[in-house]
Amino acid sequence: MSIALSSCSPERRAVLRLTALNFKIQASDAIESVKTIYQLNPLPRSTVELRRILVRRLLSDPNIDFADIDQISNIIENQLQTNTRSNPVNNVLNDLKQEYIVAGETFNNIEQAGLLGTEAGAVSRAAEPSRRLTVKMLLLAELIAQDPPSPRNPDRVVILFRFSKLRTQFQNATSEAERTQLFNQAEQLLDELLSINTQDKTMICQARAKLLLTADTGAKLSQIIEKYNDLSFDEVVAKITTALGIASSFGADISAVNVKTQEIQIAIQEDPILNDMLNKQRQNLPPATSNSQLLECSS
Repeated sequence: MSIALSSCSPERRAVLRLTALNFKIQASDAIESVKTIYQLNPLPRSTVELRRILVRRLLSDPNIDFADIDQISNIIENQLQTNTRSNPVNNVLNDLKQEYIVAGETFNNIEQAGLLGTEAGAVSRAAEPSRRLTVKMLLLAELIAQDPPSPRNPDRVVILFRFSKLRTQFQNATSEAERTQLFNQAEQLLDELLSINTQDKTMICQARAKLLLTADTGAKLSQIIEKYNDLSFDEVVAKITTALGIASSFGADISAVNVKTQEIQIAIQEDPILNDMLNKQRQNLPPATSNSQLLECSS
């Protein structure tokens, strides 16, 4: 029996390390999805477009003083700058991704620690960062649900500009036939706008689902760490298989997000350490704004 248990130990350590790797990969994917819905990477603009914007500003901005050479020079330099300064929120998300990379690295040492007889200590040291990041993923998912972002889709801007032109034409129309034609064009624009809104909502729900998946994997990882010395190899594999099974089917069905959210929250609340960290972090969250609308992913 002693030999059998010993032979399982390397495989058990390997499964734990692979779970941590999956945790890191899921987190990276989720963070990139959050960047996308907040449009934190500015839309690229060509040099020609930047020049046109600059000329338009020079011709129309009454605050520009052409006698002030320094002011004009700064405006030209800033307007034509293609490498925009990094967004502070984007930096925060990049830092969060780096936290997952560092946390994942701690698990790479577990197999070596097993050979040195320091496995228990290595597993224990890996617990705190993985739990902290699990809580951060769940809280970020909750914040998005409470106050969903409005992605700055460039197609929406174009449609609203066309709406503005149609309104002017409609107000100046001289015949009923012309007004009817313009009204029909406006209805088509409205359909396009509603379609973009639907796409944005789906994108936000998918990003939130990825955050919740990462939190779910982190919760499973925490459970394994907590009971690592008492779990058999088969029990470890069973828990990981369950986590990965949820991950493979969860994202395909957006309507499942609301159902799984409660299950994931319960799993975290049942972990005393995770639950304590979660409650402490929630106290630092800003209250939801009065005009915010809860995200609904069931349709």
